[in-house]
Amino acid sequence: MDKIKILFVCSRNKWRSLTAEKICEKISGYSVRSAGTEKNARIKVTEGLVGWADWIFVMEKKHADRLRDKFPDSIQGKQVICLQIPDNYRYMEPELVELLQAKLSPYIEMLDNRTNFMERVLEPEVMDSLEEAVEYDSMDFTEVNAAFAKSAAALGPVFGNVLDAGTGTARIPIAISQLRPEWKLTCIDLSANMLKVGQENVEKAGARSQITLELIDAKAMPYPDSYFDLVISNSIIHHLPDPLPFLQEVKRVLKPNGGIFLRDLLRPETVAMRDNLVESYAGDCNAHQKQLFSDSLQAAFTLTEVEEMVKNAGLEGLRIYESSDRHWTIERLGAKLN
Repeated sequence: MDKIKILFVCSRNKWRSLTAEKICEKISGYSVRSAGTEKNARIKVTEGLVGWADWIFVMEKKHADRLRDKFPDSIQGKQVICLQIPDNYRYMEPELVELLQAKLSPYIEMLDNRTNFMERVLEPEVMDSLEEAVEYDSMDFTEVNAAFAKSAAALGPVFGNVLDAGTGTARIPIAISQLRPEWKLTCIDLSANMLKVGQENVEKAGARSQITLELIDAKAMPYPDSYFDLVISNSIIHHLPDPLPFLQEVKRVLKPNGGIFLRDLLRPETVAMRDNLVESYAGDCNAHQKQLFSDSLQAAFTLTEVEEMVKNAGLEGLRIYESSDRHWTIERLGAKLN
């Protein structure tokens, strides 16, 4: 029996329609795609996509109107359903997922949210050889690092005492220092060689006055209670066999009204999904770099597991969400003190 082909349409194909595609892609009996009507859409809707679809779900009436105006012949006889979901949500935001499931359930038998993910496989907590540190530093994370730095910069005070846990080769604090010249960044890692490469990067960037690198275990930090205005961390969680001690330390060293910005990888549901992510985002890397990325994905946590850890650590007032097809994010706005 042929699968029913479904096209989800919103404006920019970044949040609503992409989330709908994500939550429906594993439902048997359907083939799903998504697109946007705007010129700057991630994937722009085409006559071919409209012709391909059996059913078309649009988020707002204006999307259906635009499809009929632009593709009158291809849309003729198609079932077009308006879900009436406004542009008020981010990608995979829990409220959006819940709303989509409710709106789609009369048409599609939605899957149970519980998923049996592939087993977590630990990777070494510390990447401590100089060769590995240099190899890691050579990978191009410029775009994601810049996005992280921009988001982190928006969560702290004007003048901030900031902790970066698991700083690696210090690429992110260097990017932040350029956005927030008033901040003092204490950057810690358990790998001496990562910090060695990081110190070279800091020197080259001329950021020595702002950035201090320290060989510290993030699970047992020497800093006093309520010391930092903002704690950030990129990709430390998946390296830890048990992240709870680290999260408890974050709560201890952070001021009660301090900001938090943590991001890490999501563990894919299947080996096939893991391998697809590796090819999508590390396809141009060498074999060793691909393996590093694959191992990191396998060692990562699911969003449900992260939510449980945060709850057990006693951290409150956080927004926890799936921020891309391979990342989760935890954030909390800090007090905007001068």
